[in-house]
Amino acid sequence: MKKLVLVIFSIALFGLMVGSIGTETFKFGIVDANRVLLNYQKAIEADKILKNAEQRLKEKLDAFGEEIRTLQERREKAELFESEEQIKESESKIQQKQIEYQQEFERGGQVLSEKRQELLTPILKELEELIIKVGKAENYDLIINKQAALYFNEKYDLTDKLIKLINAGAEKTEPKKEDAEKPQSSTEDAK
Repeated sequence: MKKLVLVIFSIALFGLMVGSIGTETFKFGIVDANRVLLNYQKAIEADKILKNAEQRLKEKLDAFGEEIRTLQERREKAELFESEEQIKESESKIQQKQIEYQQEFERGGQVLSEKRQELLTPILKELEELIIKVGKAENYDLIINKQAALYFNEKYDLTDKLIKLINAGAEKTEPKKEDAEKPQSSTEDAK
C-alpha cells in the first residue's frame, strides 16, 4: 500500500512537472539507493559488524536451547524415578531457562536493532546529502528512488555514478595509514 501511494505520488508529481517542460528543460534522475548501499564500503563494513553480532547472538541462543533440551531429556529419563517435588523442581528449572532464553532473545534483538540504527543512520544521511549535492551541482529538477518508479529509461539512472562518488568520498575522509602512523610534531600540536 505504501509503495502504491509512493508510485501514485511520483506519477502525479511528474505529471505536474511535465506541464512546465515546454518552457524549460526538465532534468530527471533515478537512483537505486539499495544498490548504492550494497556497493558502499562503509555500508559493507557496517553489515559485517552486524552479521558478526547476529552470529554471536545466535550462538548464545543455541547454547541456551541446548541447555534446555538437556534439562528436558534428563527430566524425561528420570521422571519415573523422581518424587513429585523433584519433578516440579526440574520443570521449574526448565521454565526458568526458557524465560532466560526469551529475555536474551528480546534483549539481543533490541541491541542489534539499536546498533543497526547507530551504524546505518549516518550512512543513509551521507547518501542523502550526496544525492542532494549531485542534484544541485548538475541542475536536476527531480531525483527519485528506483523503488518509486514502475518504469524508467536507463539513461536517467544515476546509481553507478553515485556508487563511484560515495566510495571516492569515503576514501578521502578515512585517514591514510601512513598519516596515522606518523607521530605529530610539537609544531603541529602548537597550531
